Amino acid sequence: MRPLPGFNLHRPTSLGEALELMGALKSVKPIAGGTDLLPLMRDRAITVEDIVDIRGLHELKGITVEDGTLRIGALTTLTEVLESPLVAEKASVLREAVGHIGSVQTRNQGTLAGNICNASPAADSAPALMVIGAQARVSSARGVRRVPVEELFAGPKMNSLGKDELVTEILIPELPSGSGAAFEKLGRRRGITLAVVNAAAYLAMDGKKCVDARIALGAIAATPIRLPEVEAAYKGRELTPEAIEESSRACYSLVNPVDDVRASADYRREMACVLVKRAIVKAHARAGGGQ
Repeated sequence: MRPLPGFNLHRPTSLGEALELMGALKSVKPIAGGTDLLPLMRDRAITVEDIVDIRGLHELKGITVEDGTLRIGALTTLTEVLESPLVAEKASVLREAVGHIGSVQTRNQGTLAGNICNASPAADSAPALMVIGAQARVSSARGVRRVPVEELFAGPKMNSLGKDELVTEILIPELPSGSGAAFEKLGRRRGITLAVVNAAAYLAMDGKKCVDARIALGAIAATPIRLPEVEAAYKGRELTPEAIEESSRACYSLVNPVDDVRASADYRREMACVLVKRAIVKAHARAGGGQ
């Protein structure tokens, strides 16, 4: 195993100090779990002179509910998300997705915010967060802003954060009654595998009529994507098996995946349709099945 290249390590004792360091240092990256950053550094995929270790910032830890919003601190591990009763109650689709991420060891060390900021097109948490309207609270010494999770992705392994910015919280709005969401993943193995395709769907129902639909796919483009055309095909309809099949097949012509070592583009197109249909069927059942 190649050794890590040399770097300067900084250990701030407050968020304010961390943000000042992020703004002042020229070649800098934050580290929390390190499950993505350290392998990239070891492989010389990125070069960085300064590392800001934020793991000691207890203000960035924890899962709470405030005014109906589920708030997940940036240093909350994937295991803590997976085991949280609040996440199970308020955002079960996120719990479902996180259970597919890496190994137990990776989930014990890695964080939800890190899984998003790493900006892998195949990040399992991304489609789930996107369909339930999650936002990131982004902080710097200049101020604070909120960003929809999908807008954090700028390209493969590229996020949209400024050099001086940190994600400090993930914010998930309260979902209405009569709604449901589901996550599906296809990998080359049953566990500890990158997605060939992953998908999440959210539905809100008024009796038998679909009043809102959100669909997100990962590992199908340079970033995780929403499919507004397919979402529109579900809205206002009674979701019969025929309607679900017809709308799901529309995915085929709307995605443009690449060939790589894990799957061909044609296979990904077909599986995008399959996974969207599966996620919609599950979300429909969880929303009450139109009863």
